[in-house]
This record gives sequence, structure tokens and C-alpha cells, in this order.
Amino acid sequence: MIHRTELRDLLPGMVPFPTDVFPADQAWLGQHLLPLLKIDLGVLRPELAGQVATMLCPIEPYDGCIGETTEAQHNDFTGTNWIAFELSADNQMRFLGNEGYFIGDPGNDKHAQEHIAQMRDSYAKARDYHAAHGRLACYSRFGKGEPSERDYLDTLGGQISTGNWVETSPIPAAFALEFTPAAYDRHAPDEAERVLISRDGHRFFAVAEVAGYNWCATGADAIVMLYEPVSRTVLFSYDWT
Repeated sequence: MIHRTELRDLLPGMVPFPTDVFPADQAWLGQHLLPLLKIDLGVLRPELAGQVATMLCPIEPYDGCIGETTEAQHNDFTGTNWIAFELSADNQMRFLGNEGYFIGDPGNDKHAQEHIAQMRDSYAKARDYHAAHGRLACYSRFGKGEPSERDYLDTLGGQISTGNWVETSPIPAAFALEFTPAAYDRHAPDEAERVLISRDGHRFFAVAEVAGYNWCATGADAIVMLYEPVSRTVLFSYDWT
């Protein structure tokens, strides 16, 4: 399988800032998730050419993990720090959770309102910069309002990584996560599989990872994107280091 790092040039089948991502009956997802990059999975496995999944960056929360305060709305496919989608035949991302999983309107929470505004504004500025210059640039919360060019992806393909995300919160019930012996062997080669994630016995593979702040004002240190081809499930988790 292909393994690329620090991807600053788009590969065939990659489309940044896509707009046709969510099914019509889930258009509300656009209030909670920013579509970063469409990835034709054929770049990783030729037999999947034409299956195009989208890297997504959550807007919320401004503190803690996504789903942390909405446990009553979790189901077999969503949990704290985990969200999942079904990739439809026409390559739209259908959320497998409940609408109430997302916090939504922050009401009188000034900090949450400011965070949401910053995320949306920085995303729009990055989109406009890309349209003008053909490069990705972020407008960081911690910068001086100037664009800083970044990688589209930190990693593409390779083995499923390890990090805080695999232990931050239990994986939802529809999926299984296990560690291989290499996870506990400090002499294991770098390319050895350390984490196996599956649905109904069918294994996920690593699609890509990217820091949310490569694209937006802030975000996770790594948005982890996985895919299981039989069920066409796209699974996300988030690493905070």
C-alpha cells in the first residue's frame, strides 16, 4: 500500500474544499463538519477506484472531545471521539449517528460562539486562498491574520497509526479494536501493524491523517480517517497530543 507523508501536492482524484459531500436529508451536517479533501480511494487500492471519501474536520467542540457531552445520543457507530459514515454509491457521506450527537447551537456560551465563528471564517479564507493561489494555507487562531502554507495531508496510507486516539475513549460497539504483539514490542519494525480495527470481521485500512489546524484556525493534532470497503464505512477519530 502507498505511504506518503507531508503531502503538499494534490494527487489525481483529490479535490479540496468540496461542496457535494452530505446527502440531502442530512444537509444539517454542514453546520457541524467542514469538508476538507475528497480522496479517491483508488490512490491507495486500485480496486477501489471511483470510491471517493471526504476528510472532515469537526467545528465543535472548542474544549474537550467531540461527543463528550452528548452521551445520551451515542449509538453503535458513534461515541466520544469517534464518528462514522457510510459512503453512498454516489460518494456522499451519510452519518451513521443521531443528529443530537452534535452540540449544535451554543446559546449564550460566548467562548463556543467565538470558536465556531473562527473555524468557519478561517475555513472560508483558506478556501479563497486556494482558489487564488492553488495552495493550501491556514489562518491560525494563534497567528497575526496572515496565511501560512501547509500540507494537504500529514500522512496518506501506510499502517493504522497509534497515538492518544486509540485509548482516549472506547471504540463504538459496531467496531472492534485490538493491539497486535508488535504494539508491545519495542524492537518491532516501524512498518509492523500495531492496531487492527474491524467491522463484522472486515478490517479497516488507514486512509489519511491531517492536523485540523492545517486547514482551520485550530483543531485536533491529527484527524484519523479509516475505511472498511465491504460496508463502505468511513471511521474518524481524533488525536490530541
